[in-house]
Amino acid sequence: MSLTLIRKFYAQVAAGEFASALDMFAEDAEVVFTGPASIPLSGSYCGRGEIERFFGIIGNAFEVEIFQPLEFIDDGTQVAVIGREKSVVRATGKTFDVNWVQVWTVEAGRITRLRDYFDTGTMALAFNY
Repeated sequence: MSLTLIRKFYAQVAAGEFASALDMFAEDAEVVFTGPASIPLSGSYCGRGEIERFFGIIGNAFEVEIFQPLEFIDDGTQVAVIGREKSVVRATGKTFDVNWVQVWTVEAGRITRLRDYFDTGTMALAFNY
């Protein structure tokens, strides 16, 4: 069931159905994006309101050209997804093309945690003027 939910999340985001994707998170869910302060979405976001703000930061900070989950690893309550993103930073016009891993935790049919691990060294270069 966890894998089905996470695949559905990616499909909804790809279709631009962000409100539906946000509804998949538990009220007290957490998103953690590990990275330097030069990447505006770095940090921890707790609760749906903060998670909505996290996704808003993404939309404001860069234009996503490719966001592609490539491999799914499911162990029941956790799903690890390996993928690739290519985006343009709006403030600088610079492009980054990075690999990533997202680790999702699902409990009672809701996403309770997302941990993002991106090639933040490469991303940070794109945020520099």
